[in-house]
Amino acid sequence: MIIKALLTSIHVLISIMLVVIILLQASKGGGLAGSAFGGQASSTLFGPRGTASVLSSITQYLAGAFLVLSLVLSFMAGAGQMTESVTQKVLSQSPAAQLPAVESLDFSSSPTDAAGEESEPLDFGADTEEP
Repeated sequence: MIIKALLTSIHVLISIMLVVIILLQASKGGGLAGSAFGGQASSTLFGPRGTASVLSSITQYLAGAFLVLSLVLSFMAGAGQMTESVTQKVLSQSPAAQLPAVESLDFSSSPTDAAGEESEPLDFGADTEEP
């Protein structure tokens, strides 16, 4: 339980860091990276493409960590749960031994409603002529 809480908090921190790093990257329009570091100061510190390569590599590592932690947390959330298909649930409620045999079913008669009376076939007016 403590491990799950620890991994969840790390996952949230990685998510926040990933959002911040992505917003800091310079886009074609300049992005936040140019204004956050004082314009040209960032390009002189890391070189003309230094910040872009550093931020993109940090983004790749954070995205990988986010993916791995997402998979680990999803496996941990599903661990210990008994899965049962819909077919298994239906069969457990009414086993096949209690169902009537297919040979005894009469498919030639018309369907009946809940009261046991024969129901009228629906007429959508296909036989009538249009004026």
